[in-house]
Amino acid sequence: MNSPSLQAPPDPLPEPPPLTPVPPVEPRRRPRHRGDGLRRLSFVSVAALIVFEFFTGSRTDAPWREAVAAVLAGAVVATFAGELLRDAWAFRLRLWRHRWPDLLFALPAALSLGAAGPRGAATLLSLRLLARESIDLVAWRPARPVLQALLRRPLPLLCLSFLFTIALGTLALMFPAATRDGLGAPFMVALFTATSASCVTGLSVVDPGSYFSTFGHWVILGLIQVGGLGIMTLTTTLALAFRSQLSARTRGAMQEILEEETVQGFQGLLYSMSLITVTLEVLGALALYPSLGLAPDGRVLSTSERAFSALFHSVSAFCNAGFGLYPDNFVRFAGNPGVNLTVMALITLGGLGFPVVTSLLDWELWRERGARRGWRFLPVHTRVVLLTSAALAVGGALAWLVLEWNHSLAGLPLGERLWASFFQSVSLRTAGFNSVDLAKLGTPMLLLSLVLMFIGGSPGGTAGGVKTTTVAVLAFTLRALLRNRSEVDILGRSVPPATVYRACAVALISFGLLFTLAFLLFAAEPHLPFRDVLFEAVSAFGTVGVTTGVTPQLSTAGRWVVCALMFVGRLGPFTLALAVGLSKARASYSYPSTKIVVG
Repeated sequence: MNSPSLQAPPDPLPEPPPLTPVPPVEPRRRPRHRGDGLRRLSFVSVAALIVFEFFTGSRTDAPWREAVAAVLAGAVVATFAGELLRDAWAFRLRLWRHRWPDLLFALPAALSLGAAGPRGAATLLSLRLLARESIDLVAWRPARPVLQALLRRPLPLLCLSFLFTIALGTLALMFPAATRDGLGAPFMVALFTATSASCVTGLSVVDPGSYFSTFGHWVILGLIQVGGLGIMTLTTTLALAFRSQLSARTRGAMQEILEEETVQGFQGLLYSMSLITVTLEVLGALALYPSLGLAPDGRVLSTSERAFSALFHSVSAFCNAGFGLYPDNFVRFAGNPGVNLTVMALITLGGLGFPVVTSLLDWELWRERGARRGWRFLPVHTRVVLLTSAALAVGGALAWLVLEWNHSLAGLPLGERLWASFFQSVSLRTAGFNSVDLAKLGTPMLLLSLVLMFIGGSPGGTAGGVKTTTVAVLAFTLRALLRNRSEVDILGRSVPPATVYRACAVALISFGLLFTLAFLLFAAEPHLPFRDVLFEAVSAFGTVGVTTGVTPQLSTAGRWVVCALMFVGRLGPFTLALAVGLSKARASYSYPSTKIVVG
């Protein structure tokens, strides 16, 4: 037996050099935004200004009221300037990166301060502060359990957010300062107006321009903006802008609502939506400003009134709301090329959808491919939306020109007839503005208008209806059936069966909801003409907002039904179906096939 060989022990390892202590890295100090004095002072000044404006009404015969309002407005402007200067000292050259929403608010506020004094600037800055405080309230620890329970089903949360906005708008319009008589709007008038503005419809039982005060107009403008972008979308955009941290559940909820596949895509879409909305609305207001110099009664508007009128109509057009401050809407501008082109451009861009507008603004694509080849490299969704929207706009304009030559276009010069035809074709599907008297609408064009309003705009935008892509998928499905093809193809691409099923579901659910609510409206308004009630129902469901003049004649029951039509049409039938739980998990079983004779 061999004994194991003995080995010398290994050399000891050298001792490591002594560690030199590393001084701790102090975290970079950032300015405090919660609990600091300027923030509290800003909140107190805004709250005092809102309470004062709410409860003192719109009467201006007391000199002390104007003085107190000016002092409170000046406090709001001063505290905002103090916060901005503090952040400028803290962030230096990085101010735009960290506080670009504040700077965006600062620019129009400075212009309003020079034109109308501190009260106009304080209104804009109050919106900024209230948005920031609302975001912090969402992040409040005691509210987290309730929010987490709601975020488990984001689509019902979207419905509840719209209902909450309508409730706040109704309450605001009932305050004395919201109406010109200083008494406040009755509950049903306030509810109908708030629902119409939040659902970007434009129907109203009163004349918004003469009935509501400047404060009421600001409330309507805010409801239009919030309703056009969507409550959850707007809140999350502001949260990202103010560098608030979103939870994974909130990001998942927003991805489901916006139908984005990745978190990066969803955040990029939110930033694009915010930037596109602000830019286009400001450009639209600048384009409308030269043409809106006179009030409805012929009085020359001041600079601040003119600027607000331009901003109001620009936001209303881009959000496809159809609200106007003139009793005849845009009839007085039927022959004005500047107003017609600007409003049509805003309506079209708002109705195309943010994904389409974003893809069209891809400068690298157009620079590398050129205009002709760049079209082929656009997403199929973008090309389908553009082709369908162009066909509906041109076809509707030609039909309006031919069918309404001796009706609503009678007596107008040739140029105004052409402008009115294209304006009504673009506006009729989504916005609800009118440059002709719709009470003179002929029956053939009325029936065609029902189809256009039912189709509406495109997904991802501010318009309602069943959407242009739904109609396009159904049309190509019909073409595939006529050609005896098992697959549906659009522009050289195959359409998944799930998309075809969804298009059919949207169309059927929309028609079923419209038929049910229209039946209730007919039952509530038996004294009104059949064609006018049907036109009103489809206009409300498509969130269009045009009317033949019967909206002020609706009874209380009829107004409730129209509110339901606007709410359902804004959220979308498919969204409501998902919200109430009609969509279940995919089944893991299948039944034996059979044949059913149809047709």
